[in-house]
Amino acid sequence: QGYKGETMADKMKQVDRANFNTIDAAWDAHKVRNRVAHEGTAHALDQREVRRVIELYERVFREFGYIG
Repeated sequence: QGYKGETMADKMKQVDRANFNTIDAAWDAHKVRNRVAHEGTAHALDQREVRRVIELYERVFREFGYIG
């Protein structure tokens, strides 16, 4: 989307909410991703949480036409 920044969080902070309807879903999914990336196996995900996060990413990807 052309946002500048070193991290995904830096880029998402620049987003105009009027142009990104699923920004809250993106933040939620990103937070879970960070916990998994930084805590590894110490952050257990059950099947329900995995499905929820996949659905969050799916909503964001659909908004921007990355998936149909």
